[in-house]
Amino acid sequence: MFKNLTPLLYLKLRSQSISGLHLPSGTVFDEPPVLALQTIKGKREAIAAGHAAMKLKGQTQVEVLNGFDHPRSLLADFTIAEKTLKLLFLQLPAKSLLKLAPTVVLHPLEHLEGGLTQVEIRGLYELCRSAGAKQVQLWIGRELSIEELRSRQFPTDGGSLLTP
Repeated sequence: MFKNLTPLLYLKLRSQSISGLHLPSGTVFDEPPVLALQTIKGKREAIAAGHAAMKLKGQTQVEVLNGFDHPRSLLADFTIAEKTLKLLFLQLPAKSLLKLAPTVVLHPLEHLEGGLTQVEIRGLYELCRSAGAKQVQLWIGRELSIEELRSRQFPTDGGSLLTP
C-alpha cells in the first residue's frame, strides 16, 4: 500500500552524467555529476550540484568536483558523490507537502567490465542510502521502461538486480 506513495527515482549513472526519471511526477532529468564547493571562512561548503554547479565554475573560491570520475570505477570520491546526490535529490519535485525519501533504482552504465565487485555494489548502495534514499535497488542490464518502473517489476531477462 505505502509502496506506491514512496517516490521512485531511476538514476542512470555515468562518470559524466546522472540522468533518469522521477515517478510519480514523470520528471526527466540529465545533470552533470558535479558539486560546487565554496570556501567560506576556511571551511568548504557544498553550494550547488549539476548544471547549477557548472555555472559557478571559475568563480573565486569555488571548486567544482566530480565524485564519479575515475578510470576504473564509477565511485571516485564517496563524500563528493554523496553531497552531489543529496543536492540533486532536493531538486526533485515533491508529491505533497511531505517530502518523502525516494526509493532509488540505480543503474550504473559504465565500468562494468567483469562485473561489479561486492565492494562496488556496497559502495553504490551506501552512497544512495546516505544521500537520502529510503530504499536502494541496484540494476545492471538494459534500460528499464516506464511501465516496469511504475509496476516496480524487474524483468528476469536482460539484466539482474544486485544487493549488497
